[in-house]
Amino acid sequence: MNLILLFLTNLMLIFGLINIKKYIKIINSYKFMGVDIISDILNKIKLSGAVYFKSDFSAPWGINIPQSLFAQFHIVTRGQCVLRVKDKNIQLFAGDIIVLPLGGEHWLADNESSERRSEQEVIDALTNGISLFGRYPISATMLCGHFEFDRSIDHPLINELPEIIHITNVEHKELHWLESIVSMVIQEVGSEMPGSNVLVDKLCEVLFIHILRAFILNNKSEKGFMAAIKDKRISKVLSATHDYPERNWKLSSLAEEAGMSRTSFSNLFKSLMGETPLAYLTNWRMLKAKELLRESTDLVGEIAEKVRYQSEPSFNLVFKKRVGKTPLKYRQAHLANQI
Repeated sequence: MNLILLFLTNLMLIFGLINIKKYIKIINSYKFMGVDIISDILNKIKLSGAVYFKSDFSAPWGINIPQSLFAQFHIVTRGQCVLRVKDKNIQLFAGDIIVLPLGGEHWLADNESSERRSEQEVIDALTNGISLFGRYPISATMLCGHFEFDRSIDHPLINELPEIIHITNVEHKELHWLESIVSMVIQEVGSEMPGSNVLVDKLCEVLFIHILRAFILNNKSEKGFMAAIKDKRISKVLSATHDYPERNWKLSSLAEEAGMSRTSFSNLFKSLMGETPLAYLTNWRMLKAKELLRESTDLVGEIAEKVRYQSEPSFNLVFKKRVGKTPLKYRQAHLANQI
């Protein structure tokens, strides 16, 4: 039943009936993951995605992918290949998913000794119906593309993204919700049905959400945001501050939300997150304020109230200290960039 609900929810996002924040709230209600914390963050990073190609390659073949502003992804839908990042080789098999969130330089090939062509050469050739490496016998079938998001968002979840996320075929088959969306992407890419390009782009956004959730579930770190959201007490506090930044939160009320003493809560939060609860709260309020300055017509004073600043001057002071410019100048710069 959950997979049917997931399929319907995916369609709702694809056709614009719900946004990313609502999407994650719904899928979390299906009990795929614990509390809903990442939804607000993902809603702020202006996520988008695109597929470059899905193609069969025959050996020998190889592709050089340069450093990019985008998070590159590759899915091996058939066969196997080698990925090289810096001085590390990773053997990939059918069903494996690789994401490079930092857009690092890397290459893919059937083996280390094969001659490699530039990514742009390969894309141009495939666009013109030409295969630089031949198609038979098939060594591997690759689906490649990128995820794009606002890297200026200063949040631990974004800052902690690793150089490589590798989800093996075995891992994603155990995560049925991820297997479902991967199958949908593979099926839709190359389809000649009307609107398929739009559907693929939307499916890429959904794919990134599920890959990120899978990474968090499998993450073994004992420190950082990934570890913090797995702690029921800290995650409860994070959810509350995300949902209600306008509340008059104090260390005592946050500790009460966690069901802990102030000292124990403060020590645990700082040991996991590397910052105090009130410092995180201030940073989150500034992210919320930036979002409202970009996307609403609210006056600066109204936005100050929504992030719990009783006076506009005090809000301006904190905002400028964190962002480097006043709220009004931040809004003006954003509007100028939209022209």
